[in-house]
Amino acid sequence: MDRINIIVPHFTGVTTAIVAFCFVCVIFPHLVKNKTQFYAGFAAVLLVILLHSLALMLYNSAGFQVFAGAATCLLQIMAIITLFLSAGGITLEQLGGDMSRAFEVIRRGEEGKTVIIPISDDMPNKREKPGVSPPRNDDEPAEHCIDLPEGAGWQRKPGSPPGDAGVPLE
Repeated sequence: MDRINIIVPHFTGVTTAIVAFCFVCVIFPHLVKNKTQFYAGFAAVLLVILLHSLALMLYNSAGFQVFAGAATCLLQIMAIITLFLSAGGITLEQLGGDMSRAFEVIRRGEEGKTVIIPISDDMPNKREKPGVSPPRNDDEPAEHCIDLPEGAGWQRKPGSPPGDAGVPLE
């Protein structure tokens, strides 16, 4: 009988990190925002440990070794995603939407055009006819006068006289 060597990685370090995160969530329960997702991730970790122990017991069965290795990887992925969702308080649809938007931004670049706002005291002047520029004195501040009609602005309180502009002190 020919012996076939099958190497199946079990990623025990990944399982260790996931179990450590579960213990952190038990110690600090305020980190878990969705308990159902947390328990699903916890169950996936327990299944990973069960499959690993069964693979150790049935080490002569090459088919089960391959199945246990593949199922372990898939369960670890499921545990990571559900624990991530439970700590973030989001659903799988929201995560998918965020990931697709992030993929589009990575693929195309920035989401929107960059708007450059000049940092100065005055707004830029409207375009004048070519060759004609109004005289300007930057040393003196410009004086602005705002003429508003009588009824403009905030409405007065009922019963207050129209000419009373003072602030009541009592």
